[in-house]
Amino acid sequence: MASRLLRVLDAFSAARPELSLADISRTTGLPSATLYRLLRELTDHGAIQRTSTGRYAVGLRLWEIGRLAPAVSRLDEVAVPYLAALYEATHGASHLAVPLGAEALCVVAISGLQTVQPVLPAGARVPLESPGIGRVLLAYASPDVLAEVLEGGGRSTYRIRQELVEIRRSGVAVTGVGSRSFSVAAPLVGPHGAVMAAVSVAVRTTGDSLVLIRMVRRAAARISRELGTSADAAVPGL
Repeated sequence: MASRLLRVLDAFSAARPELSLADISRTTGLPSATLYRLLRELTDHGAIQRTSTGRYAVGLRLWEIGRLAPAVSRLDEVAVPYLAALYEATHGASHLAVPLGAEALCVVAISGLQTVQPVLPAGARVPLESPGIGRVLLAYASPDVLAEVLEGGGRSTYRIRQELVEIRRSGVAVTGVGSRSFSVAAPLVGPHGAVMAAVSVAVRTTGDSLVLIRMVRRAAARISRELGTSADAAVPGL
């Protein structure tokens, strides 16, 4: 029973936040009669809700429970004021993401009308090998995750490995030098010295990229200190 309920919930994603009964049935492989009963139970509990068009979406009760995850709740409490300050100073898109297997899960996104597009919305996932916030988390990932993401070798894998060495040396991932947009991402170090998340800011091309790099580094260092990291555990450059 529990596994089927979880299959229903797993059908939803940032790319597909609203689904019809037929959509969920195709994704889960569950028959309509069984699915209807499961959806009614989830709806009664508040984990699923009906939209004005009659489709299904994740309910507020599930959001409330998700917010109780210790890593996310503590990160929110500490990091959001710094992300807001970065947005106010740069008017760029500010993000906070955590590693989730071979992906990065965006848990906070702050942006405005004039922000560089596309903005990664909260709840969205990107592969760890993607530039920016994914790549900085990959640089500090476990050997198992690195092997999974970089399996196969080849020229592109070699280039990514070289970039990861530079990220670990400098403590930041810089993307878009010489292009129309520019982003900087930096890791957040937890109380036990492990990288537990990352922050990033993306702006329209700026003449002084070093200013943005310093701002993001400073914010990441302050967040890490509030999370309980020690000076000995600090990432290079922070």
